[in-house]
Amino acid sequence: MTRTAVYCRISQDREGAGLGVARQEADCRAVCERRGWDVVEVYADNDVSAFSGKPRPGWTRLLTDVRAGHVDAVVGWHVDRLTRSPRELEDIIDLADKHGLALATVTGEVDISTPTGRLVARMLGAAARHEAEHKAERQKRQRRQAAEAGRVAGGGIRPFGYGDDRVTVVEHEAEVIRECTRRVLAGETLSSVCRDLHERGVTGTAGRGWKATTLRVMLMSARISGRREHKPRGVGEAKTRGAGDIVATAVWPGIISPTESDRLRALLGDASRRTRAPGTGRTYLLSGILRCGLCGGGLVGRPKSGTPRYVCPNTPGGDTCGRIATVAAATDAYVRDLVLTALDSPAMHERLQQRGGDTSGLDEQVAADERRLDELATAWATGEISRREWMTARTVIEQRLDQARARLVRVDRRAALRTFVGGIEEMRDRWTRLNVAQRRAIVGAVLRTVQVQPARAGVRWDPTRFEPEWIM
Repeated sequence: MTRTAVYCRISQDREGAGLGVARQEADCRAVCERRGWDVVEVYADNDVSAFSGKPRPGWTRLLTDVRAGHVDAVVGWHVDRLTRSPRELEDIIDLADKHGLALATVTGEVDISTPTGRLVARMLGAAARHEAEHKAERQKRQRRQAAEAGRVAGGGIRPFGYGDDRVTVVEHEAEVIRECTRRVLAGETLSSVCRDLHERGVTGTAGRGWKATTLRVMLMSARISGRREHKPRGVGEAKTRGAGDIVATAVWPGIISPTESDRLRALLGDASRRTRAPGTGRTYLLSGILRCGLCGGGLVGRPKSGTPRYVCPNTPGGDTCGRIATVAAATDAYVRDLVLTALDSPAMHERLQQRGGDTSGLDEQVAADERRLDELATAWATGEISRREWMTARTVIEQRLDQARARLVRVDRRAALRTFVGGIEEMRDRWTRLNVAQRRAIVGAVLRTVQVQPARAGVRWDPTRFEPEWIM
């Protein structure tokens, strides 16, 4: 008895009914019946491409059973249904050598037990690979054309903020996007915003709560500013994370402005920025803002005997000295009073007005440089300039764009103060209602660092130890 495994696979099941796999199985069973082989099991991978490199559970299970000696022969509809990778085909040939595995297909005889049969199989595999790569290139170009036309990209769950047609704005969701935009640009952490959304019962389009990673993806998407982006990828490459190239004005309306979107993309695209999971938010207000007065290292939150403190870490092999420490509660209260008193002063009000001046110059610079990039691409495409000239000019413009966007992000930090500044008692009341991330945004909007000097012997609390460095 020849124990036979039938393997069926279809790359795209648009109807979701598995009809293509069912037809393959029927044809494969007919081959087994003609040969007198007994089908012991059917292995299927529905809507899974063999070219993409994604895991194929049915295929993996089949190979495991072949190696275990449970299968004597494999029947598929065509060689390209088994694999479109020459490397995987060689694995099948190796299995035939080690386990005497026979192979048959509906579309023709493939005898991998002979050199000629293996040559045929390899030629068929190479042709299938070529077709897959050619198809991928066509699809890549189609995706690029659709993006440049600003058309809607279908598939998947509808984007938050838009209806099922992916064009109509869902206003109550759009307001959440605008709120998140304001808060993140004002300096609040993604995790802090996610925790607040969770407490208010705000969920995404799939009904799940927000995570810092998903909120970051949404806010970095050009879609919410009414623009179409495209993420180029080579043949066989998986989708990349992060921002893509903005290639067109979209057919749907924006929820936030392009300027706000550019600032979000610059801020959240910073590789040095870290995000925390919603349950692991910052608990120390001034970690990193406080600096050691002896070595200049950043102080970190670290409790001692249950009492929260800021300390200069004494890390073996590190650059910090470990000789400065201060109690967190008293230090937080002192720096809070320092900031609130400063914000209540006429001098600070004047500085805020100056610092909150017109940013249209930067906005216009960013817009102009984006136009120059488009013009450069057109000039290269039409042969007016060489690729070397295009690359050289593009590098200069992109560096200038990065600097301008970073400055816009820094300017936008003042947003944390817009709804906070008032009389001293008003600010004290507002402070009590803020979480740690929001309080940190207020402090970070006016203070660059606070140097902490060594404590004096016999002095329990010494405010002269703290030397603030104001941003404004």
